[in-house]
Amino acid sequence: MYPSRYNLILKSPEPGEYALMNFLSGSFDLATKDEVDQLSSLGDGNTGQVDASLVTYLENRGYVYRDRMQEDLLLAVKESEFQDSLRHSPTQVFLIPTYNCNLACRYCFQQGIQEGHQVISRAYLDAFFGHMQETFREEEIPPFITLFGGEPLINSPQQREAIDYICRRSRELGYELAVVTNGYHLSDYVETLAMARIKEVQVTVDGPQAVHDTRRPTRAGRGTYESIMRGIELSVQKGFPINFRVVVDKENLPSLVPLAEELDHRGWLDLGAARFKTQLGRNYELFQCSESPEDLFSQVELWRSFVEVSRTNPVLKKFHQPEFKGIRHLALTGELPDPSFDTCPAGKKEWVYDLNGHIFGCTASCGREGYQFGNFVPELKYDRQVLQPWIDRNVNTIPECRDCDVSLVCGGGCGVVANERNGSVLSPDCRPIKELLSLGLEYYWEEIVKMADGRIPA
Repeated sequence: MYPSRYNLILKSPEPGEYALMNFLSGSFDLATKDEVDQLSSLGDGNTGQVDASLVTYLENRGYVYRDRMQEDLLLAVKESEFQDSLRHSPTQVFLIPTYNCNLACRYCFQQGIQEGHQVISRAYLDAFFGHMQETFREEEIPPFITLFGGEPLINSPQQREAIDYICRRSRELGYELAVVTNGYHLSDYVETLAMARIKEVQVTVDGPQAVHDTRRPTRAGRGTYESIMRGIELSVQKGFPINFRVVVDKENLPSLVPLAEELDHRGWLDLGAARFKTQLGRNYELFQCSESPEDLFSQVELWRSFVEVSRTNPVLKKFHQPEFKGIRHLALTGELPDPSFDTCPAGKKEWVYDLNGHIFGCTASCGREGYQFGNFVPELKYDRQVLQPWIDRNVNTIPECRDCDVSLVCGGGCGVVANERNGSVLSPDCRPIKELLSLGLEYYWEEIVKMADGRIPA
């Protein structure tokens, strides 16, 4: 017998019990130490020491195969299904009308990118929309456009003219429009945005007013909280789906509770995920974006702190339900999510086009030297030497990922982080998957134990 290389065995919050999961087969079970030991015996070739009924159960659940070839056949099927799901999902095309920004945040992931005061021209916008129609016309699901920056909603005449044109043209051509904005001038743009089919408006608020205004002031040092919240309220009234993002570090984590209480008081947490969802971001070290690196959380530190604060503040569970690498999906559905062979969409399902006519792969790399995929002005032209590794990147083309037990959860991680750390796009951005899964089990344990078939039958 051949135990799957994707078996994950983690201690459960229940003493003496283990969580057995496999993201290739999608199976999750709770097991005793004796059952875990018997599974390990199969790996050592001691099949005679294992109960026959347990072997049958483990084989039916995809924890054990006759040989590696049998598992590889399933792996190929699942990868084909993964690629098919990508073909049936919309491509996200970011459009950067300017790299300029009107805030002076204490952190900025675009540090080092030259801003300037330029705004995309009408000619470049026409070239962009022409390229959209030509390049993505064969896709089964139409792409959607996301305004990005810099800050796409600066309230200047030139930028208002550009955004007005983008909203009208995207609707004429049948593209949904999303916006990533700091929200300071959102209220000034609500009527303009209403001309488009708005998929989502993402806004960042880093805490209650006193906290947020010290972290995300204007360049003149003025607070931005009240203007942002007014813009969100008007957007909610217009029916725009809101993605409410908080960048969390050690400094502002304690303020999550009063912020959640404020959102609950406004009624936003009762709107449902289709109209109002939340996101916790991490001010990570990539490109040295923080003025206070000592305040940064690691991924595990962030979510461990969130779990601890949530224990005594139930409003946080209403405010945000972390994914924990698929454990939330398990708690809601009783099943693990499908395996992920690639979590870096750059050059495949995500593209970035900027005001200079340049093409990049994602928001982490846009405007940075060495990451340009090509140009769409004066004509469409790709640098295949730069682009091809991003197209090829997945857990089968990254050597370190091929036999990694968490690869189908991690998906190889972020290509930009991998390239910055390792000097190669085709290298892994390893994540603390097992630690995050364990935190997820702890956080959602009450829901998980309610699953009827959650334990290996005796």
